[in-house]
Amino acid sequence: MDFSSLLTSLGTSFLIFLVLVLVFSWLSRKPGNRVIYFPKLILKGLDKPTESWNPFAWIVEAAQATEDEIISMAGLDAAVYITFITTALMIMVLSAGVCLPVLLPLSATDVNYKLSLEKAKNKTSASFDDFDKLAMGNVQTKSSRLWGFLIAGYWVSFVTYYVLWKTYKHVLHLRVREQTSPQSKPEQFAVLVRDIPPVPVGTTRKEQVDSFFRSLYPETYERSLIVSDIAEAHKVWTELEGYRKKLARAETIFENSKTVNKPEGTRPLHKTGTLGLVGKKVDSINFYNEKIKDLSLKLETKQKITLTEKQVAAAFIIFNSRAAAAAAAQVVHSQFADTWTTLPAPEPRQVLWKNLAIPFYQRRTRENVIYVIVFLTVVFYMVPITVISAFTTLDNLRKLFPFLKSIVEKKAIKSILEAFLPQLALILFLYFLPIILMKFSKAEGIPSESHAVRASSGKYFYFIVFNVFLGVTIGGTLFQSLKQIEKQPNSIITLLGNSLPPNATFFISFIALNVL
Repeated sequence: MDFSSLLTSLGTSFLIFLVLVLVFSWLSRKPGNRVIYFPKLILKGLDKPTESWNPFAWIVEAAQATEDEIISMAGLDAAVYITFITTALMIMVLSAGVCLPVLLPLSATDVNYKLSLEKAKNKTSASFDDFDKLAMGNVQTKSSRLWGFLIAGYWVSFVTYYVLWKTYKHVLHLRVREQTSPQSKPEQFAVLVRDIPPVPVGTTRKEQVDSFFRSLYPETYERSLIVSDIAEAHKVWTELEGYRKKLARAETIFENSKTVNKPEGTRPLHKTGTLGLVGKKVDSINFYNEKIKDLSLKLETKQKITLTEKQVAAAFIIFNSRAAAAAAAQVVHSQFADTWTTLPAPEPRQVLWKNLAIPFYQRRTRENVIYVIVFLTVVFYMVPITVISAFTTLDNLRKLFPFLKSIVEKKAIKSILEAFLPQLALILFLYFLPIILMKFSKAEGIPSESHAVRASSGKYFYFIVFNVFLGVTIGGTLFQSLKQIEKQPNSIITLLGNSLPPNATFFISFIALNVL
């Protein structure tokens, strides 16, 4: 990729970013959309129309907001996310502030690529762009200038470690302050216990759990909530709610039909067949009332069965202090690892209810199976990604599809293809990857949505390292040099050392596009 293609990529990415910012500003100013963009402000009674018509005013307000204001308005997660962005910017500024003024002159003023072109017999096989001359590859072998790059590598490492260490301490302080703040959350008083042993004869699940935890925490134990499988009862309840809504609509239609000339009104009718198009025509109000009566009795029966026969080996234990709940979540409650396992209770909206009933050893088996599947997916996912990275370079397109040579040689088309083709192909190919990894993580038996997101993020990190980084850089380089490697197998390290530096422009463009 030459310098003009890189500028085309970055300029187009910035233009797309600018358009998205303007669209966001326009949509957020519409009164009907304020419940979507500012729900927490509305709930707290702090929402007010924006006085300025500057589309970038919200950016200024966000930059001027203190950390306490962000936590108060948007929560701890938003504050940590902004801290993460600030950390990345700090690492970039401190690294670039030293590396750019030092390393760029060292590379730009050397002549390694020029000498390589003069020595090469086939100069078309050794082509370099102006942008490549700004990289370390333009420094001659055994040159004293390489010390600058070595020192810069240590500097970037030191900056990264130091800033991450400071950020970790700061985020840990925020979390401790949140956990000990007077404004407590319900889940901070609760513990999720799984793998409860079978119920002894002559007692119930609730009596078993109450007796066990009351004996261990006599002063702080409050109560227990046994988890039940409500799938069948919920299905009946959903059907019942549907008929209640239909009844309310039918009664509204009936009331609206009453006029001065016809005070008795017209009772709504409908057909009981498919989509209301076929079947017997009945009085809607009477029909819905009968359905609601039958389903109410059925729901009551299902609820009784759920509370007695559908309880699973999991429960939420509630304490009267946050300290007791935090301690109970970290204590081993049994000499056997597969019984009475505890962990901090997630938020109610985060619970994956179906996973709570999965036994201990089944979870371990699922976890190992998922790890094997992820490993195989990482290995075999690299094959198509390597093929994409190899085939979506202009040089390879010219070789494989000679009829495209006249098209891709045009300067405007060449700049656009070099700027976006490899990056867009890779981004589109990885689009469905987070969805697949999220399903894998939930299949392990993880109890909450947030834990599943964290697990899938870890898997995604390995994919990025092994597939995007290694697959694109090493795979693309090897594909371009297969003939030379076949003749000189021992030269693979030298080939990688000469061919990897130009791939930096690919990742600059890839990150610029992926950030959107």
